[in-house]
Amino acid sequence: MKKGFTILEILIALLVFAIGVTGMLGALGHHMKEVSLAEDHARGVRIAQREMNALRRLRYFPAMEMTGEEGRYVWTATVEEADYDELPGVDSDEVSNSRALRPCTMSVLVQWSDSAGGELRRRVLFQGMELFQRR
Repeated sequence: MKKGFTILEILIALLVFAIGVTGMLGALGHHMKEVSLAEDHARGVRIAQREMNALRRLRYFPAMEMTGEEGRYVWTATVEEADYDELPGVDSDEVSNSRALRPCTMSVLVQWSDSAGGELRRRVLFQGMELFQRR
């Protein structure tokens, strides 16, 4: 009796190995796509943080909406005076037109596409409040 493997045993082993490798490559491809999406989201968050910090550094109420673009990323920053009646402890009838600090709502929306020139399908929205002085 000969010792060793038959050709049938070797072929079955190669088939099992090929199925395992195919599954691992599929999982690796899915994982790489998820990593790419996470990196894109992190960059969108960094842009939104940068623009929100730029708004917070302003002393005076900005007179317009600010927009910008960086590669696949498009951002819009807006500042609006807050409705005094919605703020606790404030009566809009008592607010004068002085140059006093005014509460304002701020928002920064960053949108991007998964590919260059694609539809803007992903987004990050930052919102906050800040006191600005009227000019």
